[in-house]
Amino acid sequence: MQVSFIDLALAALFGYAAVALFLWAAQARIIFGKPSRLRPLLPGPIDSQHTVQPLRLAVTRTVQLEGWASRPLEAQQRKVLIYFGGRNEHVGWSCGMVTYLGPWTIYAFNYRGFGQSGGRSSEATAKADALKIFDEVCRLEGDQCEEMVLVGRSLGTAMALAVAARRQVSRLVLLSPFESMVQLVRKRYFLYAMRWALHQKFDCRGDAAQIQAKTALLLAASDTRISHQNSLALAARLHGLGPVIVVRGTNHRTLLRSPLTQTALAAFLNGPR
Repeated sequence: MQVSFIDLALAALFGYAAVALFLWAAQARIIFGKPSRLRPLLPGPIDSQHTVQPLRLAVTRTVQLEGWASRPLEAQQRKVLIYFGGRNEHVGWSCGMVTYLGPWTIYAFNYRGFGQSGGRSSEATAKADALKIFDEVCRLEGDQCEEMVLVGRSLGTAMALAVAARRQVSRLVLLSPFESMVQLVRKRYFLYAMRWALHQKFDCRGDAAQIQAKTALLLAASDTRISHQNSLALAARLHGLGPVIVVRGTNHRTLLRSPLTQTALAAFLNGPR
């Protein structure tokens, strides 16, 4: 039985349509992923007393986010850091950053569907939740807060940028930032051919252009997921770009948990504004 060119073309067309339909329907789950386990951070050099407080934040009438606040007990100043995690990342580990950063109170919340957070994540819900997290942290800290900093990693840089473009922050730290989902898949030719199906665009360029806060960029020495070219193209839109640091011996997954990264983060945050 011979298969004609038309039959092959139709089969390819239907296959393309089926994959595109799946990508359209499931891309939020694909983009955000889901944590398989909580990856710990090795303790830092600061053996300070601190408390870790579990938090619950209602972002809708039916959805609550799971979060934590790690607060040093002996800090003379009230400095606050909000951390936004990356794909597949359970952010419960971030409380350990206090052993590197010293006087900083650290807040982090899992995305919807991560850990004990309810609901399902999407670009729209994650960015809206990020603003609610910021506003809630400001409410909890009150007038005692002297400095508010945002830190985002990979996918979380989109949330950090969205907040920094709409709220007043003193400084910003971006680890492996990216311009947009379309730019990320540009060299993945099969996905790039379906770029029209990317409705979760995560286009960070407009937010970056509105930000005046001093911003540090931390990049992995070997990053096969987000290229340095992509990160630097995004950084070029920032008005307050500060140090750009490539952390040796790291890749996309290990960047933030590297002691070298945490040390560089501490030097930026505890140095002059």
